[in-house]
Amino acid sequence: MGHGPYVQFYTSDFLAGTGGMTASTKGVYITIICMIYEAEAPLPQSWDSLARQCGCTLPAFKKAIQELQRDGKIEVTDAGIWSPKCEKHLTLRRERQSSARAAAESRWQKTKQNQRQDDANALRTQCQPEPEPEPYKKEEAKASSKKGSRLPRDWSLPQEWSDWALAQGMDELSSRREADRFRDYWVSAPGQRGVKLDWQAVWRNWVRKWIDERDRRGHGAPPRFKIRARLPEEYQ
Repeated sequence: MGHGPYVQFYTSDFLAGTGGMTASTKGVYITIICMIYEAEAPLPQSWDSLARQCGCTLPAFKKAIQELQRDGKIEVTDAGIWSPKCEKHLTLRRERQSSARAAAESRWQKTKQNQRQDDANALRTQCQPEPEPEPYKKEEAKASSKKGSRLPRDWSLPQEWSDWALAQGMDELSSRREADRFRDYWVSAPGQRGVKLDWQAVWRNWVRKWIDERDRRGHGAPPRFKIRARLPEEYQ
């Protein structure tokens, strides 16, 4: 069977061209034309088979074929039964099919080209490291900006720090004394040991330790540092 979905059929031309034919001849004619369109080639001269497909007896079929030959509607040659009108429409159909295939091929090539480009872009994207989440970048930048610092030599206890110490149970006099000890201790701390990220947090820990020592001894806070002097040998 042919691959063409349809052929152009002009009803007015058909009616005009078959006006003087009998119903039997018209039936044979339209059936033969359809079979030629399906085969896209001349029909073999299998008279009995063709007659059955046209729905008539063999004598009636042969008579219709003779009338169609006389009117120039079909041709009977050694190659088979053929119609010049069918040849014209089959040529047009092949041209349409060829154009459709060319257009489809062009679309397919364009699609493959776009697909290759998309694959290349996807491969480049996969090869690149994924960008870090924005919150992580900010936290990382924030952390890297904190390099630590030493306590200034002219440091004095801020009022906010003093209020916090009083709220924890340290009296005002002890707060001032511990602030002086805090400054002297950390200003004199050597090297990296005297570098801190958050001095307020260091002060809070200092106060907590002072309170713990006071509570453990049950009276005023002990001296922060104990100096152990070694006596000369003659006094030992």
